[in-house]
Amino acid sequence: MDTIGKYRLERKLAHGGMAEIFLAHAIDDTAGNTPVVIKQILPNLANDERFLAMFLNEAQLAAIMQHENIVRVLEFGEENGLLYMVMDFVDGLDCWRFSKRSELWESQRTSVAIYIIRQVLNALSYAHNVTDVNGELLQVVHRDLSPSNIYLSRDGGVKLGDFGIARIESNRFRPVEIIPKGKYGYMAPEQVEGRPVDMRADVYSAGVVLTELLIQQQLFTGTSQLSIMLDIRDGRLDRLEKNAEKLPAGLKQILEIALARNPDERYHTAWEFNEALLMYESTMGAPLTKAQFAAQVQHVLSHSSSSKSVNSDIGAIAKTLAGKEILGVQFTGSDGVTAVDALEDLFSDGTPVTMSTEHLADDGKYWAQLPNKSILGPTPFAHIVELIYSDKITSETPISKNGRNYRAAREFEELVRHLPVHTPTSTHDEVNQPKRRGLLEIESPSNTLLTLATSGDTGALICEHDGHRKEVYVRNGMAVYVGSNESAELLGEYLVEKGVIERMELEMALALLPKFHGHLGDTLIALGMLTAVELFKHISGQIEQRLADLLLWNKGKYEFFEGVEVRKGVLEVQLDLVAAVRDDLLTKMHRIGGRRIFETLEIQNVCPTNLIGAVIDRMHLPVPLYNKIRAIQNWCPVSALLFHPDDTPEDIGKTLFFSIESGLWTCDASAIPWHMN
Repeated sequence: MDTIGKYRLERKLAHGGMAEIFLAHAIDDTAGNTPVVIKQILPNLANDERFLAMFLNEAQLAAIMQHENIVRVLEFGEENGLLYMVMDFVDGLDCWRFSKRSELWESQRTSVAIYIIRQVLNALSYAHNVTDVNGELLQVVHRDLSPSNIYLSRDGGVKLGDFGIARIESNRFRPVEIIPKGKYGYMAPEQVEGRPVDMRADVYSAGVVLTELLIQQQLFTGTSQLSIMLDIRDGRLDRLEKNAEKLPAGLKQILEIALARNPDERYHTAWEFNEALLMYESTMGAPLTKAQFAAQVQHVLSHSSSSKSVNSDIGAIAKTLAGKEILGVQFTGSDGVTAVDALEDLFSDGTPVTMSTEHLADDGKYWAQLPNKSILGPTPFAHIVELIYSDKITSETPISKNGRNYRAAREFEELVRHLPVHTPTSTHDEVNQPKRRGLLEIESPSNTLLTLATSGDTGALICEHDGHRKEVYVRNGMAVYVGSNESAELLGEYLVEKGVIERMELEMALALLPKFHGHLGDTLIALGMLTAVELFKHISGQIEQRLADLLLWNKGKYEFFEGVEVRKGVLEVQLDLVAAVRDDLLTKMHRIGGRRIFETLEIQNVCPTNLIGAVIDRMHLPVPLYNKIRAIQNWCPVSALLFHPDDTPEDIGKTLFFSIESGLWTCDASAIPWHMN
């Protein structure tokens, strides 16, 4: 292909996961004085509505947005059924590559970093407040701000590009939910958790970029995309703290506001963030001028090995690995940046390297010495994990890998994360004794969980019946993880059941599990089956389902061990136990036969418990139900609960179910009718 539309292609700059990038000139520009960049969607995505929406949104938005700090989209069209857009050529380099040459501008590090981010904030402020042709605010949120989307030109210009996944509040635009791989380190906590985002998410991302420019390190790093997302979600700014001495006085506080985990505690707008930096600059003396910044960019470019200026429309373009494919990216071209730079670009934004699985083989076989002294094996890793979850292998079970000496299962890194964090003990050692214990026939799971929530406990609730076990880890009364020994409740089985992945895909991932230290989530991400954001949502759903299953139990025993924490590396969530119990009981209440319950308990008595005062207002119950529960103060015959003419045995029976099951009321009956089903 020599032309696209009215443009003559000079060379292909890159072939990525979504598009091909070309350097081009208008056919009538015989002198070639005005180069442009053309991004054309890949043929295999030409009919993918998600990617088409990205292209169409960006083109439509480009027709509205005109700002000196935003890359212009000059034209949008279709060639042979493939959409393309024509953009300004930025004669310079992107911010990511610029940051990698920080030794060349170290003497003006603070001034340079602030200059770049203030220009980016100008772009964001404009985008956040841009209106359509009718004057309606679009509330554009970029959602993909990272160093590779910030372009620095030789003349000192700073431009923000790639608005393809922007959130736009207008029915004139198409919803886009694609999250590009490799951008996780710049996403705001609310974006990581899949919650709605507004302009404060972009403020956060700008704060991350500024921090990295100042400390000359990535703010969030980890062994996987998921671990990076957990650090962001939990607001861990360890690298900022460790590098605080690199920051001039007063600047750290500005960064901490921009990087606040809670959006309400951040700068509310890009303009506010910009003003804070402007005020800080005034304490430093004269701010950096555009001419001075241009000199820094040219200095970096002059020390680059590139023989020609590097186009940076979608990040630094690798051009020297002609005909080679690296981790799925096909490189073409014969001049430009060095191979080292090309590889740096490939892993820009700190993207954890996705392992190529083409040559990976099974990572060996395992043998286990079971309690009856029999030897199981050789067997694959996935089978060992299944035996751990079914309690047939414990932390002390002797395990051999590839025929080597037997060691306790807890000594194998890939097995540790699957072992129970805490196992109830029957010894009389005071240290190992539970703080509370009871029978679920008497204290239902709902009652037990509400008690933990209202007391603000931290520890592990272990529930068991007929060989089944659930482990609910709470911190300050909030559930942070729910474990299970049911093989059917493993993450892989959950994903298959929900139709997220196919059984064959799960088997492939399980075969490669040891290569990723036993982390199924990391394996699925590496294989491209799920993004980290998708995985995060599904794990949260899996944990919620495990808790919902526990709420179905009507027999067994429980023990609560105070102070026991969930194992490091486990993906924690934040589950409101009060809300979870309320929603579960309300759903069951509407399905249960209230009249039968009333008739069974009619000659019994009920009484409110101490729990009622601590929790009922937090449950936000429907007013009629709330009033019925609050109506009694002491022991009261069930038959006397028909206070008003409108009360029916059906309604009172449902109230009895909710109140007794939750533990808000106690009943003197020897057996609870719905526990006998």
